[in-house]
Amino acid sequence: MRLLRHDYRDFRLAFALAFDLRRVMYAGYALCWTLAVPLLVIGIMSWRAHRRPFSPEGLYRVHESLTSLALTPANALALLSIATAWWIGFGWLCAPVLRSAALDIARDERERPLSIPHLNRQAAFAPLMGMAGLALGLLIALGWALLAAIPAGVGTALGLVLVPIVLVVGAGAAAIGIVALSSAPMMGPTAVVEGRDYFEALSRPMSYVMQQPGRYLGYLLTKLLTVAISALLGGAVLAISWGLVALALWITGQGEVVTAALEQAGGGPPAPALLPVMLAGIGWGTVGLLVAWLMVVSLNCDLLTYLLMRYRVDGVTFDQIAIAEDKLKRYPTAAETAAQAEEARRRHDEQQARTEPEPAKASQ
Repeated sequence: MRLLRHDYRDFRLAFALAFDLRRVMYAGYALCWTLAVPLLVIGIMSWRAHRRPFSPEGLYRVHESLTSLALTPANALALLSIATAWWIGFGWLCAPVLRSAALDIARDERERPLSIPHLNRQAAFAPLMGMAGLALGLLIALGWALLAAIPAGVGTALGLVLVPIVLVVGAGAAAIGIVALSSAPMMGPTAVVEGRDYFEALSRPMSYVMQQPGRYLGYLLTKLLTVAISALLGGAVLAISWGLVALALWITGQGEVVTAALEQAGGGPPAPALLPVMLAGIGWGTVGLLVAWLMVVSLNCDLLTYLLMRYRVDGVTFDQIAIAEDKLKRYPTAAETAAQAEEARRRHDEQQARTEPEPAKASQ
């Protein structure tokens, strides 16, 4: 049983809870998705340029296109669409990590299913819904710009008259957007802990930030410190581990293998021997594992930040978490309801039979 302090000291749990294989696995999925999205985009652009994905000629044309890319509305919309698609997958895959850590903190449970689709959707889409204010402000500004483009001086007059209204709406949209962006790290934890609806996953973190911004800033700084210390420790462990491997190869007279493996890891020409290539691949795999582990530490910090803000604002302790199975136990299924109704009818018939007077005996 964990001793919870309900203060800054609980951030040490972010480090301890990261040593869980399932959490690191889901974080690895999210990291793979992050790498897959740009590779997919580059592959599509290469195929369109040379009709072969990832061909040298196609990749060269993709490089030329990206380096000379002009910032136009169409390009901005394309980049925004790619970023939105990446975030939906990333937020979905990170939700099981948060759910697992929340169950571990609240109930010390590790065996429940972690990927719950409706909670994953809330965690992924709640931050996007927070951008609705900025989108609305942009639409109003676009409408104003279209009116201002009316010729014959009419547009100029309308633009001057309406620009104060547009600025007021823009200021409101900017304020909402800033609060939504700053509270976005708590929206995923809210979804997996409360498990109610999208509106709560969006509004509750924003409310906490507006009520106690100083405390929230302190928690964010503590998160950065925790992740930085974890990165230093993890990097030191990884460096020492590979240092021991390199030292063992050097002692046994195989120092050239270490040099060749470093060249392979840096993108050098293929080595004739298999061992350096394998060591380079495993080395990059361990780096990815370290990054996935740091992602788990960061997500655990976000979860603890939400739990601490909820405790400070609403007085709710860490053990309060929504469990769908527990809620469903309160309501019988359709078959159970039918069986209960049949049992009630049978008891009613028996009661009626006992209370009815016996028929009078025939007179002799």
